Amino acid sequence: MNVAISYKPNVKTRVRDELANELPRIISETMDTGYVVRVKPDQIALAFTSSSPRDTGADIKIIVFAQRNEPRISTEDARAKMILDRVLAASSESGEKYSVDVRIYLMEIGAAESH
Repeated sequence: MNVAISYKPNVKTRVRDELANELPRIISETMDTGYVVRVKPDQIALAFTSSSPRDTGADIKIIVFAQRNEPRISTEDARAKMILDRVLAASSESGEKYSVDVRIYLMEIGAAESH
């Protein structure tokens, strides 16, 4: 599962480090359907990019690209909200406040990997 995270220049390094540490667990627990798809933290690939000063929108944008399946289709908004709530809780624990936007894109995925 791939996750793209873009952040504005005002997002501190320690917050990005915390996201890098916590997002695999947050995403895997939230996207795991229990009986159709099991997702482990080491199956989550994160890609961080810095936003341009001209970009608009949230300070932190998280886009989850996941395989489309029946349990996720009916619950994608709730899953996005769970991710958002957990990210906001983690950032507030660090004493920082940022606007965060979470999107989940469900799709048919073909993949091949070499390890």
